[in-house]
Amino acid sequence: MSEKLSERKMASEFEWQVTEKVRETHDTYTYTLTPISASQRFNFGIGQFVTLSAMLKRPMASGGFEESLVNRAYSIASSPTRDLIELTIKEEKPYGYINPVTKKSDAFAAYFNQQVKIGDKIKLKLNPSKEHFLSKVNAGIEKNIAYWSGANGAQSARCLIQYMEDKKDSEQNLVLFYSNTKLSTENDNSETSNIEHHPVESLNVIYFNWLIDAAKKLDNLKVIFTFTREQEIPTASKDSRVSFRKGRFFLNPDGTPERTLSKYGNNIKTSFNPVCGSSAFINGTVRLPDGKIEKGKGILQNLIELEGIMPEKTDKEQFYLQQVGAK
Repeated sequence: MSEKLSERKMASEFEWQVTEKVRETHDTYTYTLTPISASQRFNFGIGQFVTLSAMLKRPMASGGFEESLVNRAYSIASSPTRDLIELTIKEEKPYGYINPVTKKSDAFAAYFNQQVKIGDKIKLKLNPSKEHFLSKVNAGIEKNIAYWSGANGAQSARCLIQYMEDKKDSEQNLVLFYSNTKLSTENDNSETSNIEHHPVESLNVIYFNWLIDAAKKLDNLKVIFTFTREQEIPTASKDSRVSFRKGRFFLNPDGTPERTLSKYGNNIKTSFNPVCGSSAFINGTVRLPDGKIEKGKGILQNLIELEGIMPEKTDKEQFYLQQVGAK
């Protein structure tokens, strides 16, 4: 295929069908999609995303509903070695939310999760960029990976884990550092000490059970969960490739600096550190309620200052999260 024809194909819309819907947490679902025909299939790499288009009915301030075509971008959560695509969709705004300026709902996921059913057909458009945050991993240039994920940033890590499972490359190694506020949406922590399959309906951590199972199967995968709000957290066995901790990465419980990357055994000399999450998570930059920008320290700065990682051994992904000018 010529380069121009390949570019046109990547820019095209493709029609895929929803064949499975799995609940991940109380407000998040993973959809399995398959192409409606061989002509609708396309190739993609680890770390790429697609723009999803769907007709949704959403409320207006007047009390009626408006049906329109809505587009949203999502990282592909499944390996390019497989014949399907999985997209994980978390409800970013509550059902019934009305934008006070437009007098309409501008939410997507809450309506998509309610209205789209198995058997429905939707349009996908692949982002053609080859310079995304996992492009070096996709090209096989970087194989010792420390992936730093915020609460909504693990989709591409899931894609990579599936790829590792299929390829069985003994040189590839992944440590997933995964930060969430808390494990459960409920106050009852009676089951948090058991790492085996926490009930999905109360989970606050996307892929929690799936990641634990994956770490049991793959010798080249470790998962480090951290929870930034105080609570009782699970405890893993000493020989487990799954660890649990409280607080923020790069901080000890007493607030002193911690070399998190070194602590959990990744080779800092060869480690490639992609980061996916909010601006606060990546760069320590937060937009305050009054609109002012407050700058702190994020994962990238801590990797460079505390661990001595060279900037070229890092990358970041923020395409689908709120931007606050922190690039």
